[in-house]
Amino acid sequence: METHGGLSSREPLCASTHCDPRTAELLWSSGSFAETWPHYGYSSGSDLELVVREEFARVRGITYLDHAGTTLFAESQINGFFQDLCGNVYAVVYFLHPKGNPHSHNPSSRLTHDTVERVRYRILQHFNTNPDSYTVVFTSGCTAALKLVAECFPWQHRGHFSYLTDNHTSVVGMRGLATRMGATALPVTPEEVEGRAGECVNPKNHEIPHLFCFPAQSNFSGRKYPVWHVRGVQAGKLYPSCAWGGRWFVLLDAAGLASCSPLDLQETPADFVSISFYKMFGFPTGIGALLVRNTAAAVLSKSYFGGGTAAAYLAGEDFFIPKPTIADRFEDGTISFLDIVAVHHGFDTLQRLTGGMERVQLHTFGLARHTFVMLSCLRHGNGQPVAQVYSHTEYEDPSTQGAIVNFNLLDAQGTVVGYSWVGKLASLFNIQLRTGCFCNTGACQQHLSMSNQQVKSNLQVDHWPLGPLGLQYDRLWMVVNINGVCMSQKQEPRLCLIKPTVHWASRELHLYAPGLKPVSVPLEGCGQQSPAIQLCQSKVCGDRVQIVDCGDSAANWLSEFLEKPCRLIRQNPCFTRGMRRAQEKEPEEPAAALSLANEAQYLIINTASVEVLQKRIMSRQGPDAQTFDIQQLISRFRANLVINGAEAFEEDDWGQVQIGNSVFQVVGQCERCHMIGIDQDTGARTLEPLLSLSACHKGKVTFGVYLVHRTTRNMCNSSALCVGCPVNPQLSTDVSSR
Repeated sequence: METHGGLSSREPLCASTHCDPRTAELLWSSGSFAETWPHYGYSSGSDLELVVREEFARVRGITYLDHAGTTLFAESQINGFFQDLCGNVYAVVYFLHPKGNPHSHNPSSRLTHDTVERVRYRILQHFNTNPDSYTVVFTSGCTAALKLVAECFPWQHRGHFSYLTDNHTSVVGMRGLATRMGATALPVTPEEVEGRAGECVNPKNHEIPHLFCFPAQSNFSGRKYPVWHVRGVQAGKLYPSCAWGGRWFVLLDAAGLASCSPLDLQETPADFVSISFYKMFGFPTGIGALLVRNTAAAVLSKSYFGGGTAAAYLAGEDFFIPKPTIADRFEDGTISFLDIVAVHHGFDTLQRLTGGMERVQLHTFGLARHTFVMLSCLRHGNGQPVAQVYSHTEYEDPSTQGAIVNFNLLDAQGTVVGYSWVGKLASLFNIQLRTGCFCNTGACQQHLSMSNQQVKSNLQVDHWPLGPLGLQYDRLWMVVNINGVCMSQKQEPRLCLIKPTVHWASRELHLYAPGLKPVSVPLEGCGQQSPAIQLCQSKVCGDRVQIVDCGDSAANWLSEFLEKPCRLIRQNPCFTRGMRRAQEKEPEEPAAALSLANEAQYLIINTASVEVLQKRIMSRQGPDAQTFDIQQLISRFRANLVINGAEAFEEDDWGQVQIGNSVFQVVGQCERCHMIGIDQDTGARTLEPLLSLSACHKGKVTFGVYLVHRTTRNMCNSSALCVGCPVNPQLSTDVSSR
């Protein structure tokens, strides 16, 4: 229950992982992990099933595989914390003077102070060190601990911030602060640390401070890095410290390792160590710590002083004396003392249920090893592997491999099964996996052989793929009332205040609205469907369409915002709706497929035409009238393609247009109604621009033209439109013959 099922939607490019056939045969024949692993259940005499029933009854019937992401807290841990709070009075500790009488505090403050100090000592004891060597600085989590080092480290223009490319996002993000202060960011691959040590020369010994950060355990693959790297970098014997002179400090990100493995700071004397307690106990979630080696503490300094960090200061003069202890100097404001009390109960429960981190490591490593072997040996009927596991080891040694299994599932042709689909299928069988994207881009690139440019291209928002119905995911959703009838801005102007965003990384559609937290639905398929409305029909511009309900979560969100019962639906992926305009224009061509858009796949408008209309509006209204800027007018026409550089209204005469490498057929002009009178930023109704449109457009009340992409039926997924690509129109035959 403590392995990590990480899935990626990218195609695996590294070699397949193999397993020992004899080990696999033993596992398959036994059918029980407990029979093949002597460390199952933390200790030889423990009854793990009884512990699960008593402490984790809430997961009965569920296979939970996300300990690396969110550890499950035990019921006795919460009960103990609850009884503690009910039986004691904890209060903020106030120190009026650094040398004041400690007995002057009231009893509740003294109790809080003593408990907090006891927890500090217990944390150090857990990592096999003591207050003579390290100080515990409480933070809101591991990320806050890393940020604290980044803000307080004495960066210099000749200094370096070096980090493993396998580091978590929160570590890589430190480089912004470091480089702003003049330091050089130096990413290092794991292979370079030892591999390039022989290339180093003995540098001059000048006291320039540098910082090297690496994870004790990779969040991506569970790879454990050698603990002797700490001393090697500090002594200038490993890359990069051997290449640049100065004093090298080591920051160890131990959040991942500490969840399932012991860490001995006597053996691994890193200068700074970041941890999160929820990864160890599951509760509390809002607290972590930075363990500061006392000999390195003096290098950290800060200009900001919050409540509790000042021994004395003057408001009218730049005079400030910090508190004498390391923890007091860096814990701004009131520490989360009740959460610290909860940490005490976390340690109690951890020791009582498992017997210590060594036993946790053996038990969880066995789970990961079992999962690795079983996944690696699964085969489709044609002999192709079912899974691609991403790891640096064969799961043979818990000192080099943690309890994380990162994999993709493959179909019989070797194609990756998308993580969203895997997650849905797993949920049907009550299997909870951690799926989706990771916070270790460097490791992901290494295992999937992805270049920097490939990663950038996946994140660029100025490109949009073309699908069989138009722009991918464009106009596939609509809001319906309680009777299943389409709601538009004509009846409900507040719909314009709902801002949808396609989130490519999570494969979700996010909806934003003023005053509400965002809600999301999957881009592929739907969320939890309502039992009342699942597959039904509605009408769009007179066409009957098949739709699928997107679930109660989105429906409740929309109903709350619009203050009336309504639901979010999307077009049934199996339903095809033909575009009548295209059929009338080219009767010999098959009708193009259409989404829930009114008339056509694409609607294009010309900024030059918008500018002419803007001038007409201003001339009619006078200098004191409401201002219509270009962007506001563009948003009112609700087009999905906007072009620059053409003559005003010349688009009305186009017969065909090439945008980038894609060719589109013009199938008619867009006739406008009072919908364009709705301000898309406020929902307010105005007479303009409809009032001025006819006057500036030769009596026509049309604006923009409809397009169809004739090759969409056989289009490859790589086809896309991008911002800034050239637009090459051709006049229609009717115009060119005149």
